[in-house]
Amino acid sequence: MKQFSLLLFALVLTVFAVSCNNDDDVKEIIPGTPTGTDIRYKLTVSSPIVTLIKYKKGDLNTGTEVMTVDSPMTWTKTIIAKKPFTTKLEVTFRNTTPEVQNYTVDIFTDGVLANTQTGEIPVPPTPPTGQPLATLTVAKTFNVE
Repeated sequence: MKQFSLLLFALVLTVFAVSCNNDDDVKEIIPGTPTGTDIRYKLTVSSPIVTLIKYKKGDLNTGTEVMTVDSPMTWTKTIIAKKPFTTKLEVTFRNTTPEVQNYTVDIFTDGVLANTQTGEIPVPPTPPTGQPLATLTVAKTFNVE
């Protein structure tokens, strides 16, 4: 009986651990009739240099996420919007590394990759004494028809 209980506990623990995977991407559902298109913003960066993310939500307002020193190298946000809809994602970077960093912005509609933008974040020039490193903001828009 103890072996059965132990086996059952291990099975429940495994199912719980697997089901918690990727819970960070929480959908923001706008109040009202639940019809619309799933739009997912995805940002991938080669180093944790993101300081601010602004994105257009389904209700046409702007969502904002301020990053701390430990900014993620991958960020996703899923919203529900009615077509036609123009997505907008603004990302502010502060490259504190001695190397050029790369980023990719992907826009998915209903789970299918609809548009991609890639780019580089250069090494900023050395600022005057006492001044912070310069930031660079990149904006990405895409029309969902």
